[in-house]
Amino acid sequence: MLIPYSTDAPIYHYPIATVTMIVINVLFFFAFCVGLQESSSDQIDHFTDKTGRKVEPTEVYERLEKMTVEGKEDELETYMDQFTPVFSESSDWREQLLLQYGKGFRPWQWFTNMFMHADLGHLIGNMIFLWAFGLVLEGKMGWLMFSSVYIGMGVFQAMLEQTLMFFASGASLGASGAIFSLLALVIIFAPLNSFETMLWIVLRPFFFETPILVFGGIYLGLNLTFFYLSGAEYGTEALHLIGFFVGIPVGFFMLTQGYVDCEGYDIISHYSGKKGKASKVGKKQRKLREVKREEKEAPKHQIDQGQVRVTLAKQIDQAIEEGNLDLAVALQNKIAANNPGANWSQPQLANVIQRYLKEKQVEKAEPLIERHIELFEVHRFPLQMKLVKIWLQAQRPRHALRYMKGLNPAFMSDAEKTEIQKLAEYAKQQIRSGVLEIE
Repeated sequence: MLIPYSTDAPIYHYPIATVTMIVINVLFFFAFCVGLQESSSDQIDHFTDKTGRKVEPTEVYERLEKMTVEGKEDELETYMDQFTPVFSESSDWREQLLLQYGKGFRPWQWFTNMFMHADLGHLIGNMIFLWAFGLVLEGKMGWLMFSSVYIGMGVFQAMLEQTLMFFASGASLGASGAIFSLLALVIIFAPLNSFETMLWIVLRPFFFETPILVFGGIYLGLNLTFFYLSGAEYGTEALHLIGFFVGIPVGFFMLTQGYVDCEGYDIISHYSGKKGKASKVGKKQRKLREVKREEKEAPKHQIDQGQVRVTLAKQIDQAIEEGNLDLAVALQNKIAANNPGANWSQPQLANVIQRYLKEKQVEKAEPLIERHIELFEVHRFPLQMKLVKIWLQAQRPRHALRYMKGLNPAFMSDAEKTEIQKLAEYAKQQIRSGVLEIE
């Protein structure tokens, strides 16, 4: 057996979850698994024939023995096809931790069976592979994501297995299904990295590096071969293959959605011929992570800015009430600088404009009048006429004329049109009188 024990893949996180899973498996084994195999085999309580009649096992076995003595071995299978075995429940409660078949859905078993092992060799073998695969995957994901993915795939694989075997009998146990799901992820995430491996040949160990893509191909090929040679029967190889094929969509989803950073050396980049910085997958991963980071930070930022706007808005009202108009304008400019979409409220802006005009601070009122016209429909025409009058008083008749020509008479009343005409005539008189203006 090719035994992996280390890797050259970059490790950005300590294997905390991997070691924890190994410890839990060892504790489960010594707490619940020792001696279980000898007492856990299902016993046949009775048989039922095709009419539903109960038949005692002794009756069936005696008939089988008689047929054998009479040389009717070729009829044994036909005879047994008449009966369906009914198994008795074991008295060992620990069997409830295995993944049992033919006894309905038992969701807790989808989880507990991952930590149960038949014997010490079964445990050690699985833990070696869990260690090696965990180094690569937890090294990329971190402990929380790795443990969630590992347990999630193991639970789903067990649920699928119990569904497929719903009308069968027996049970399965062990972490190998979930570990083969991890193998699929390792191949997808780090095909160009290698495992440090050991191979025993004639009681002598040989140590060498094995590329992960080759390593995965060997174990996948072996399981497919033995599955075929067994006549595609349900057994260990079938469980491994189910686990592997559960891992494939999970791996590609995590890769393409940016949940794991493979730095452009994933299996898609490898076969597309664009690796590293040139990898399209790598570029997409970076973009997705940036978007997720912005989305994660946005709510807090929005809440903080919202609180700032509320506070400053109160301060603006207080400044207006106290007659400190310059402070009110400065506070509003501060809000707009950090939040481009944050504008004056109409009552605030109208109040400031009115007070500036009352204090004859026309130069300060002018830009605020233009802002009010831009933002609000209310009082638009009177403010437009106020602007024109300000410009005419400031000896800017040409500017006033250009502005008035831009106004749409279709939206004006007759009185407003008359007022426009009077102001336009006054502007023309200023021009004829030789008024010069500097824009």
